[in-house]
Amino acid sequence: MNGVPERAAAPLSDLFASAVHRFGAVWADLLVASAIAVGLATVPVLAVSSGGASRGATLVIACLSYAIGYFVFLAFVMLRGLPERAPRRRVVWTYLTGVFTGILTGLLLVVLLPFVVVVVPLFLFVVPGVAAGDAAPIRTLVHSFSLALRNFSRVWGVWLITMLFSAPVMVSMFLAVNAFASARPAILLALVLSVPVVWPFSALFVRTLYGDLTGRLVVAAQDRTR
Repeated sequence: MNGVPERAAAPLSDLFASAVHRFGAVWADLLVASAIAVGLATVPVLAVSSGGASRGATLVIACLSYAIGYFVFLAFVMLRGLPERAPRRRVVWTYLTGVFTGILTGLLLVVLLPFVVVVVPLFLFVVPGVAAGDAAPIRTLVHSFSLALRNFSRVWGVWLITMLFSAPVMVSMFLAVNAFASARPAILLALVLSVPVVWPFSALFVRTLYGDLTGRLVVAAQDRTR
């Protein structure tokens, strides 16, 4: 069940189309969930900023907070997509794993800055592994790294497509808000406004890829398209 299934791998274009199609089918629920996640993630950033913290400290908190927000949202998408409701214990561990993964990747973002995009794919399956019941929380990092490295071209290919999809959304949001906000607030506002599109698509793409690589059924009936 945890091994790579012996079947022809689906083209990345099919995985992309599947993620976009499912986003179109369940966009309302995911939009609300992503808006809540980014709203909660913004609270500590605003609190630190308004409290007089330095620009560097605010950036660190933003990196950690939004990274945690994304992986907790990924946990929600994964749990929502399981064909059967996960046991409560696994649900709790999945969300805690999302927080842990967010802290880890947020710290890497602080250290590596834009170069973090090279290593992020290694962490994409940390939360899905726990949500699907394929890996215990203590082993999920190894599970994710192993799965990503065994399927290097597909995983990094999906990550590249995700960035290429997300970039125009964020740029268009920045151009829209730049007319009435200075550059630095406009960048933050553009990122926040992009989340209801970028996070759901990214999470669905990761979920689709995880199912394709493992052969796991991780798409619930309410998320399936006809």
